[in-house]
Amino acid sequence: MANLYDLKKFDLNLLVIFECIYQHLSISKAAETLFITPSAVSQSLQRLRTQLNDPLFIRSGKGITPTTVGTNLHHHLEQNLNQLEQTINIMHGSELKKNFIIYCPQVLTSNHFLYPMKILMREHNYEVELHDMLLSADSAEDLLAYRKADLIFSMAPVNNRSMVCVPYAQYKVILVCSQDHPRIKDTATVEELQDEKFTFFLSNEPGIKTYQSQAEQLHANKTIGFRCDSLLTILTMISASHLIGYVPESLYEKYKDVLMIKKIDGPYTLPTTEVFMIYNRSALNSSVFSAFIEKITKK
Repeated sequence: MANLYDLKKFDLNLLVIFECIYQHLSISKAAETLFITPSAVSQSLQRLRTQLNDPLFIRSGKGITPTTVGTNLHHHLEQNLNQLEQTINIMHGSELKKNFIIYCPQVLTSNHFLYPMKILMREHNYEVELHDMLLSADSAEDLLAYRKADLIFSMAPVNNRSMVCVPYAQYKVILVCSQDHPRIKDTATVEELQDEKFTFFLSNEPGIKTYQSQAEQLHANKTIGFRCDSLLTILTMISASHLIGYVPESLYEKYKDVLMIKKIDGPYTLPTTEVFMIYNRSALNSSVFSAFIEKITKK
């Protein structure tokens, strides 16, 4: 393994300048190739001579010729510099697989969101890593600050000048039950619901906690029969039992026919939920990222 501390103390540009002098055996031609002055080339060569304790090139007629140390240095550098150049070219090419990490709740995995992700994978050779979970504002901020996420959707906004945080969508929440529920019809009063058992979405995310406290004011002292941290599992359990649960209307519309669940109307209005889109402001310098953001924000 390379000693990175020693490499940090050494100016690697000196080796590039040396190799250019070696190829042309001319200070002036090396300067033209590198778009710097002959004086700058000479000064760099002198620094390298001092570090390696060898003249590296000596006068030979009207030109210069490498010393034995200079020739050996070239042989060692030639292959290494070629490999480094190939690495840089790959980094700028499409053949390198790149990661794109997203954190978002299940409610957002709709067609208008999945389509741009397919473009990232197909056209830009990205490997998309999707974490289906809700995050607190602090967790979202840390993930973005340490470049462990590229894009985050959260119910808690972030206040950080280096990050963009904008409202992304509002989601209506409804009460649902199985279509063959023995007691609940298409409508139900608060009193009728009081005798039923509810599902409960487990989450420490502040936005969820706030919503649950608001809903508790409508249906106080309700009995919880099932707790889970997955909305899809909650929907499945509701369809297979006589439980009642709060779910985003978008998920209900997507799965109502498959899971055979129905909406419960009543003389009450449940609060809506808001989701924020958060990413590093500097990420917009990438044309791929800015195009991706533009696509997913088109409603």
